[in-house]
Formats: sequence, structure tokens, C-alpha cells
Amino acid sequence: MSLLSILLQVSIPVESLNQLLDNLYEEMLPLCSDMINIGRALGGLGALVFIASKVWRSIAAAEPIDVFPLLRPFAIGLVIALFPSMLLILNGVLGGISNATNSVVRVQNQNIIQLRDRKAELLAARPENAVYENDEAFDKELESKDVLDFGGRAALYFDRMSYDVQKNFREWMRNALELAHHSAALVINTIRTFFLIILSIIGPISFGFAIWPGFEGTLTNWLSRYINTFLWLPVANIFGAIIAKIQVMMLNLDIQQIRSGGDLEAADMGYMIFLVIAICGYFTVPSVAGWIVAASGMDRITRSFTSVGGGAASGAASLAGGAAGQVAGRAANVAGAMISDARNNTVPGTVGNQGYKNTAA
Repeated sequence: MSLLSILLQVSIPVESLNQLLDNLYEEMLPLCSDMINIGRALGGLGALVFIASKVWRSIAAAEPIDVFPLLRPFAIGLVIALFPSMLLILNGVLGGISNATNSVVRVQNQNIIQLRDRKAELLAARPENAVYENDEAFDKELESKDVLDFGGRAALYFDRMSYDVQKNFREWMRNALELAHHSAALVINTIRTFFLIILSIIGPISFGFAIWPGFEGTLTNWLSRYINTFLWLPVANIFGAIIAKIQVMMLNLDIQQIRSGGDLEAADMGYMIFLVIAICGYFTVPSVAGWIVAASGMDRITRSFTSVGGGAASGAASLAGGAAGQVAGRAANVAGAMISDARNNTVPGTVGNQGYKNTAA
């Protein structure tokens, strides 16, 4: 089995892994019910301290007791008792944003698949590539040569081998970068799911502490961090839609160059450069989500995650590019040497001396 087919088989279930993470979150939600009793206990003690301090202060100052602030512990206690239902409502509201952005990415991905198939058909239909793409055309070209023309027949075989090496190398690099691109999005979603599970499980405890005097900010901090983390997926979907739109534009450019008979090497290189940019760009998603809903204490985490993830992505891309360049260079040198040896042994006046005219797409 070729490496290209392995990469294609691995990239197929990447999108389904996002659904797996969603199912994981839903299965872990019942764990928050185990923390409700602890949250109630903390909230009850906090309510006693909170109400006693407010009432004692009013009595000591000979002021009437303000009842409205005393309702806060009861409201938070009601939220703790109905915490799973509160999470479902919150996830339902925020989930609409994720679904809307996910539909945009799905449409762009369908366009990419259609344009790839169209590009492959046009490449196979090019006259200079037909003899290498079609086995029947290759056999017909081989039969047209003299049986004693060993050099010309060998040169034809080597030309086809060189064409396959160049084509498969570009396909390998493109699929490898696309796999890394999907993996970067999956890393963001995995860390997001982990944070949401932790916040959901400890939510009742955070709400219980929010009743205690001096810990009132715990409630707003929990809400801001939960919303901020939940928005990672919509932001990643928007970024993925932008990258997918760029891919559609690059594929359209490739198709235009194929129809005009131009060289596709520069276009393929630009396509792969945008994929490297996309891999690094996914690690800026947490910082961008902080622009929508600011969560105190998350800036340092997202900044470290962005710098480490971006450095790892760029290092991996440069390492893969260097290794792939060495492999391609060695393969090209071997193929060129074999073609040169075959042509030097070709009888003068045969087709094998016409020169190498392969323009691999």
C-alpha cells in the first residue's frame, strides 16, 4: 500500500473525530451532577455567612435591612440545583453559533472535492501527459517503437517513471500538509473539549464559592471562561472557511493554468504554502476568541499555547519540507542518471534521442 493511499485513508475519519469529541462531552456531563451536592454544601454555608454579615452590618448601623441583596444566595443556590439544565440551555444558545459556522466550512469542503476531481481529469486529458496517465496510450507508444530500439523503449519507461515520481511527490506533500491542517483543527477542538469538561464538572463548586463574601467574582469568571472556551470552535470554523476559500481559489487557478497549457509547479507550491500558514494560524484561535469574550486568567494560557503551538507547527513544516526536498532531489538525480544512461546507449536517429519533453503536472 502506497503512502499516498495511507494518508488518504487517515484523513477520511478526521472530520468524524470532531463528532466523537462532542459525544465525549455529552457523556461526561452527568459527572457534574455528582458535584451538585458539594456545591450545595458550600453554597449553604456561604449563604449563612453572607446573610449573617449583611444583617449584622445593618443592625449594627441601625439601618433597615435591605432584602433584595439577600436574594442572591437563593438565586445561585437554585442555579446549582438545576445546574445540568442550565448547561443545556447555555450550550444550546452557543451551539447555534457553532452549527452556523460549521455549515459554511462543509460547503467549502464540497467545492474543494469537486474541483480536485476536475483538476485530475484535466491533467489526465493533457496531450503531453496522456501517454503517462493512460496505460493503453503508453502501450501504443511503446509498440510504435522499433523492437531493436532498446534505448528509446528504455527512455520511454524512464520518462514515465520520472513523471510518476514528480506527480506522486506533489500529491504526497499536498496530502501530508492537508492531514496536518486537519490535525491542527482537531488539536484545538480536543483541548477545547477538555477545558469544557473540566469547567462543567467543577461548575457547581465554583457557583457554591460565588456565594461566599469576597468570592463574588468566581461566578462571572466561570461564565466568561466557559463562553470563551466554547467560542474556540466557531472561530476555528471561520478560520477553516477562510482557508477553504483560498484552496478553492487556488484550485480554480490550477484549472485555468491546465487549460492554458501553463506550468502547475508554482501553483502547487503556493497551495502548499497556504496550508503551512493555515497550520500555524489555527493556534491563534484561543487569542482571537479572547477578543469576543475576555476571560481573566486565560490570556497567559492562550499566549503560551499560541507561541508553543505555532513554533511546533512551523518547525514541523520546515522539517518536513527539508526532508521531502532531500528525498525528491535524490529521486530526481537517480531518475536523471538512468535516463541519461539510456539515451547515451540509444542508436542515432531513433526516437530516444529526441530529448526529454515531459512536463509533469
